[in-house]
Amino acid sequence: MSLRLEDVWARILQGVSLEVDGGVVAILGPNGSGKTTLLRVIAGLLKPERGRVEAPSRVGASWQNPYFSFHKQSVTEELEEMVGSRERALDVLKSYGLGELAGRSPFTLSMGQARLLSILLAALWGPELVVVDEPTSGLGPRERGMVSRLISSLTSTILIATHDLDFALEVSDRVIVLDKGRIVLDNPSPEVFYRDDLYKLGFPRPLAVEIGRAAGRVVRSVSC
Repeated sequence: MSLRLEDVWARILQGVSLEVDGGVVAILGPNGSGKTTLLRVIAGLLKPERGRVEAPSRVGASWQNPYFSFHKQSVTEELEEMVGSRERALDVLKSYGLGELAGRSPFTLSMGQARLLSILLAALWGPELVVVDEPTSGLGPRERGMVSRLISSLTSTILIATHDLDFALEVSDRVIVLDKGRIVLDNPSPEVFYRDDLYKLGFPRPLAVEIGRAAGRVVRSVSC
């Protein structure tokens, strides 16, 4: 089932309409533009004042504070509940480079480790749609790279609210830009980042875009 919003008003959101049917969608905007409010409406945590929301019944969510996702005594137990067995949970941890964390309390993880686990918990139980709020906030380059690889490996439709333009350019197929609760841009990622409309709104150009323009080609990541 696709996601559809028609003329949705909720808190700062003012008549938002959009449709998403697959891929990774980055939602950009300054503080107070409505990014998190939009994710909360989509996840069913906030009821619109007006308008209509048609969303899949199975929606996973990872919020800005990843520790809110945890409620078990160990990392393995958190994943075991989602994937169905301890053996499968350990395999997942190993595949994402987190095997040594299996016996740890999730509340003792670093921010980067906690974000990875939170996104895994949001995505691995088979939701049709996953919403992720500020997945790279406070992370260093290594942890940010791990989150990027994780997002890119998922098969669910994914909506990401982020201030990190470099990350959005790297992982997203489509970009929606909010300003004062309204959608002001909605296009495929290369089109958004390699045209000037985004920067006229005050956003800085990602380094990859500067390199791409100088080279005369579309560059999505400085690591590629």
